[in-house]
This record gives sequence, structure tokens and C-alpha cells, in this order.
Amino acid sequence: MKNTDRNAQDGTTPHRIVVVPRWGAREQDDWYPWLQAELAGSSTFAPIVIGDMPDPDEPTIDRWRARVAELAGSDAGTLADTVLVGHSIGCQAALHFLAGLPDSIRVRGTLCVAGWWSVDEPWDSIRPWNENLPDLRRVRASCGQLRVLLSDNDPFTADAAANGRLWQERLGAAVEVVPAAAHFNRSQEPRVLAELLRWYAA
Repeated sequence: MKNTDRNAQDGTTPHRIVVVPRWGAREQDDWYPWLQAELAGSSTFAPIVIGDMPDPDEPTIDRWRARVAELAGSDAGTLADTVLVGHSIGCQAALHFLAGLPDSIRVRGTLCVAGWWSVDEPWDSIRPWNENLPDLRRVRASCGQLRVLLSDNDPFTADAAANGRLWQERLGAAVEVVPAAAHFNRSQEPRVLAELLRWYAA
């Protein structure tokens, strides 16, 4: 890991990060390979899990929720040291997974990158995601600390302030609006890495 190792030579199990990609993305897209490379070789972190999702160009709630469950697992101890990272539609898939967990099980944290509750110009296959919210009470019980990164020029959700308020009101999220980050599709996203390292800072 490049200049970010937290010197976790204490015999503990390396921390887990599970990334749920955006609509249409694969493991090699956007900042996912860069994030893997940044954290590779660290004693602090296990290899990052990045899911190749079923039908990434036509995601459905049931199939993506099931895939997140496969990636994250169901062991309470493992989930307690797992940070879920959703990117765009991946945020919604992560929330639907969290809503299905028993109240006694929670993840360490959830980071939603370019998260949204609805897009400004919805198309047919995205409408079910807009119209079928997860059980927010159950999400609150299982999401751990919830952080959200938004952009002030996201092409899919122009009103970052209103979007951020929904995250705060519905789930008590800590929201940061990053200037000119668009939909967080660049090959490197330092704010994502910085947010993840905050969970494990010495």
C-alpha cells in the first residue's frame, strides 16, 4: 500500500472492503483498479473485493442484492469489520442488501459514492430502483457509520444539496459535496481512498 499502511502488525485479521460498482461498470473500470493498487500489499487491508455484477447494463434489485450478499457474506464477525462501498446504483444495491440483514448484524461502515435516491431524467429500467426504497429502519440498524460523497456537477443529480439532505434525513448520513467530481468516474478518486482510511486511522 502506497504511504497509507497503518502498521497493523498486531495479529488481527486484515480489514475488508467490498465495492459494488456503478451501472454498466466492470471490475476494471473507473477508480476500482487504482483503489486495489493503492491498498495492495498492506497488512491493514485484505484484498479489496470488487463485484462483477449480473447484467451490469440492466441491473435489477433482486439479482444485485443477491450478488452483494454473495460478495459480503453473512458471518456477523466478518461483516462487523467490513466497509461496503457503493458507486451510484451500487449504493442502492448495498442498501437493499443491508435492509435484509438481521437487526443484530451490522457492517463496520458504508460509503456511498455518487449516491442518489432518484435521477433527474429516469429511464424505464432505473424506475424500479427509484420507486422501491429499501426498509430504511433496517438499513439504519445495519449500515454502521454511513458516509456519502456527492458532486456539485453530477450529470444525473443536479441538485446536490437536496440529494444530500435526503441522505441525512433518511439515514443520518455524513455527506460531503466534492467540487467538480462529476459522477466519480475518473481513474483515480483520492477522496474515496481518504474516506476509507478514516475508518481505520490509528
